[in-house]
Amino acid sequence: MDVLNGKLIVAINSSVRLFEWTAEKELRLECSHFNYITALFIKVKGDQVLVGDLMRSMTILNYKAVESTFEEVAKDYRGMWMTAVEFIDAETALGAEASHNLFTCEIDRGADNADEKRRLAEAGMFYLGEMVNVFQRGSLVSSHVDNPLPIEKPILYGTVDGTIGLIVQLPEKYFRFFSDVEKGVAKETDNCMRIEHAVYRQFASEKLVDKAVGFIDGDLVESLLDMPRETAAAALAGIERPDGETEGSSSPEELIKFIEDISRIH
Repeated sequence: MDVLNGKLIVAINSSVRLFEWTAEKELRLECSHFNYITALFIKVKGDQVLVGDLMRSMTILNYKAVESTFEEVAKDYRGMWMTAVEFIDAETALGAEASHNLFTCEIDRGADNADEKRRLAEAGMFYLGEMVNVFQRGSLVSSHVDNPLPIEKPILYGTVDGTIGLIVQLPEKYFRFFSDVEKGVAKETDNCMRIEHAVYRQFASEKLVDKAVGFIDGDLVESLLDMPRETAAAALAGIERPDGETEGSSSPEELIKFIEDISRIH
């Protein structure tokens, strides 16, 4: 359940229902939306409502206060057994599913026809390795003015194993930088299972196996800080700082210090 415009919105069995607290101190049903197997999760952002279904992934609704109705804006038609959902912004949703994967979907405003516009487009996929059971917007630490990374829309997650993690949105140039670092570190190290990092992090469920996209493995990037200097230098070869602080190639020491500063956001 959540609060929508001062009213109570609740997922009940196969429906989403909006209740208003009346002057007579009664909950009055205002409107409902159906077409779910079992609606498990509700998140609200403005007039937008994100619904996570037991096995029908995610749906974004728009609440029309004047008509007292819900309009289905877009939905993900893939079969996903959901364990948690959250808004990144009004048109982008983050989901976790039962095979320990994370994924993001977005409303495709550039679609050619109305049917495609009502379909949530796949934006990101990533194998986390733990089952997420809660998302919460926010951060565990206060914002640092001197932090070089302009993080946006931080989202905390919790898993059934007791892990607390942080997901942030990165500007494009920072995403490219961390992607290069991720690939460099993966090239220089082996994980405990002796398989390629790209294979380990690929999205894998009963019905779908696909490469990871749209996510950076922050744990792998931060493992650079524990590497021997020679190995770290090899992993960072040819990589430049994304903030333009240095011209030409950046030294390994500069990049390591940069990554160390950024690691303080959690």
